[in-house]
Amino acid sequence: MVLGIAIGGMVFLKQVGRKNLNVKKAKYVTIVTIISGFVGARICSVLLNLHLYLKDPLRIFCFWKGGFSWQGAFIIGTLVFIIFLRINKENIKKWLDALIFGILLGHAIGRIGCFLHGCCYGIITNVPWTINFPSLRNNFLRHPTQLYEAFSYFIIFLSLYSYSNKTKLRDGSLFFIGSIIQSFARFFIEYFRYNTGFIFQGNTWYSTLSYAQFASSIIMILSILILIKINKEPL
Repeated sequence: MVLGIAIGGMVFLKQVGRKNLNVKKAKYVTIVTIISGFVGARICSVLLNLHLYLKDPLRIFCFWKGGFSWQGAFIIGTLVFIIFLRINKENIKKWLDALIFGILLGHAIGRIGCFLHGCCYGIITNVPWTINFPSLRNNFLRHPTQLYEAFSYFIIFLSLYSYSNKTKLRDGSLFFIGSIIQSFARFFIEYFRYNTGFIFQGNTWYSTLSYAQFASSIIMILSILILIKINKEPL
């Protein structure tokens, strides 16, 4: 996770330089965004597993034992990012376009960390590439959903980077296109990930809705609406 944050931050700063934005402000906003994203990820995870933390409230502060939510990091981190730039009267859309590359690559690297740690694993399966996670202390073979996410986000990163170099888009479009595709990938991969918390759980695999899928749906819908608005605005 730390490696993902570090590399994602460097990619963001590189994009800031390419877009001729204020590098000094970028360093400050990077620190603020990382801290707020970290806090948001922890708060969201605690709320989703509140029944566990109510039994031992001090466990809330034991963040080194794990317990983070990507959606919490993304939502809170991005909101603080936008607020910081608005206060500093910057072109938020250009900054968001620089940010999305750091988010995608950083998230991809972070998911490799999940794989090595043995968390965020998938459901039991018999596909040829199954994994037995030692941390679970059983012999069940599961989908390596962490690698599914890592691979997906890395491909999205490369595709978006290539697309941005070939096509002239309106400021802000890259960020919301990336958010839409990333959220869709997470929504789909959730069907293969082991979950215990559902908003709705039907009798078939495609008739379920996990909390992560719900959050991904909200992000997708909002991103689509904002993307349409951006491209309808007069030049």
